[in-house]
Amino acid sequence: MRETIFDFAPEQIIRKPMRFVSAGTATEYIDDTPVKPGRMHIVTRIAIENETNAFTQFRIGIWDGANYHLSEEQKAPQAATLYWSTDVIHLSEGENLRIELKGCTSSDKVRIYIDEFQKEV
Repeated sequence: MRETIFDFAPEQIIRKPMRFVSAGTATEYIDDTPVKPGRMHIVTRIAIENETNAFTQFRIGIWDGANYHLSEEQKAPQAATLYWSTDVIHLSEGENLRIELKGCTSSDKVRIYIDEFQKEV
């Protein structure tokens, strides 16, 4: 069963709007903070938009410090278009959400919105 906002207390809900300006490197990595010991994060929704230009690809997944576990990707996203994730991502302690952007140009403005819940395990 998919967990929703109604399954959590208000203090467990984390909403993170982020703004990122590309340096124009071949691949940009945006890493969220690692999950603290004894906790779990459940990412229910991610939205990504490159306000400036279209780019080659973005990928969303889990970084555990050594390996990147891909959850989903979007090839050839258009400029000024909001793309929503479709998968729920469960993060365990020490893991963090990683968003990989390919094909950004210098000074591209990228907006990212993350909705997640945290709970003790």
